[in-house]
Amino acid sequence: MSRIFFIVICALVVSLGCASDKDTRTPRGDFYKEKELGEFLTDTASPQQQNEYIIAIGDKLDVVFFIHRELTTNNLLVRSDGRVTLPYVGDVMAAGYTPMQLDSTLTAEFSEVLREPNLSVIIRDPAEKIVYVLGQVIHGGGFEYETSISLIQAVARAGGYDRGAKSNHVVVIRREGLDKVVGIEVNLDAITSGYNVGSDFWLRNYDIVFVPKTRLESAADLMQTVDEIIRPPVDIIFRGWQIKVLQDQYEFITAR
Repeated sequence: MSRIFFIVICALVVSLGCASDKDTRTPRGDFYKEKELGEFLTDTASPQQQNEYIIAIGDKLDVVFFIHRELTTNNLLVRSDGRVTLPYVGDVMAAGYTPMQLDSTLTAEFSEVLREPNLSVIIRDPAEKIVYVLGQVIHGGGFEYETSISLIQAVARAGGYDRGAKSNHVVVIRREGLDKVVGIEVNLDAITSGYNVGSDFWLRNYDIVFVPKTRLESAADLMQTVDEIIRPPVDIIFRGWQIKVLQDQYEFITAR
């Protein structure tokens, strides 16, 4: 991993046209210390990062009833609003839960109408893992990955920076559940130059890496940016990012 990681960094540095004297200069802008970045990763951590599967938009589920077998539902799609629809109980939130948590929720719901709602939630077909790299990059869009992808690797997949990119003020936008968006500003110059390699980190499924033309200064800037950038890649919308109810639930961590 370490060898591949440094190869990716070197390739990205070359693609950005970094001069050979880059190592002798302090990179532009402030950047996070590992403690601050660690707090962001801890606060936005998901059980999936602890080897527990988290149900996501686009997953297909089987809800198997062991006694009331006529209610068993297969290939149940988790819709873009994060919900599934089942007989008797209607729409139920599924995205953001582990299968065991959804099992408990459905058991409680069906207890209102069934005597013994003995059931199990099974992941039949998980949605693909994907991150988005948008803004001032050569080839913006969604990029699928199998097991893991880091911030630097994602930008490299997008072909590196385009003209006018504020590479020292890149923002990673992450959704916590379905009701909160958190953004963190990261100085990629500090990572690619070797000054702060430890600030590179693994992205989470559906993270958005946004390379701006101008620096985002506040949560209000983040809110406006999210509203603007989810429009062009339509598949982001279908993955549940059309969250107008989040007007007051944005958090933005800048490097200042």
